Amino acid sequence: MPNNDAHPNAVNQSLAVSKTDQYKTIKELFSKSRPNSSYYIMLLLSVLIIAPGLLINNTAIVIGGMLVTPILTPLLLLGLGIAVGEVRIISDVASLMLKSFSLILGVSFVMALLFGTHPTDVFAFNSNTQTVFAYFIVAIASGVAGALAFARKELSDVLPGIAIAVSLVPPLSLMGIWLSVFNMNLVRFYFIVFFLNLIGIVLGSLVVFALLKFNKSEKEIEKETKRTESANAMEKS
Repeated sequence: MPNNDAHPNAVNQSLAVSKTDQYKTIKELFSKSRPNSSYYIMLLLSVLIIAPGLLINNTAIVIGGMLVTPILTPLLLLGLGIAVGEVRIISDVASLMLKSFSLILGVSFVMALLFGTHPTDVFAFNSNTQTVFAYFIVAIASGVAGALAFARKELSDVLPGIAIAVSLVPPLSLMGIWLSVFNMNLVRFYFIVFFLNLIGIVLGSLVVFALLKFNKSEKEIEKETKRTESANAMEKS
């Protein structure tokens, strides 16, 4: 007789992550999401690559900047925080993201003022509903792939590809560029693209961390949260 449990078992095995891998994932996400000087330096460098790339409409430069930006890891940590219901993680990452997005917007605004914007030359997304929702689907898939890549170490080679697929910095940078010439229609459009990408990445990672039962590692998460808070307090003092 056929084994009716074969398929469910195969699915369960594909989603199984050992406690050791869960601990490693949690530690790595916290480590790479610390709001220290290294994080902000890499973020600033990525904007200094992406914004000029957008201004001169050079896709290769924009892709290079997307590989540099460290913004994916905090978003995955935010998905983890929501999945396990850890308010401190959500609050800390939300604060970091607000500062990060402000930096991206501000630097892009200044770059546009310094070098000028020429509507026919600046990189542009197709401004239609289909494009927006296509990016939303890509963002969800990127969040799923990113969370899986961190949790399943054999998949870590795909992370550079995920970094390219995550379209967060370019639309936010374009908001700053078009804000410099008060083109509010394009600012609103790129905000929608940015916001849906943000929601998609967090949603995708949240689902993966929930399915992989990271909530059962709550003690390790609490330990890393306290360790991060202590490290941040020491840096501020």
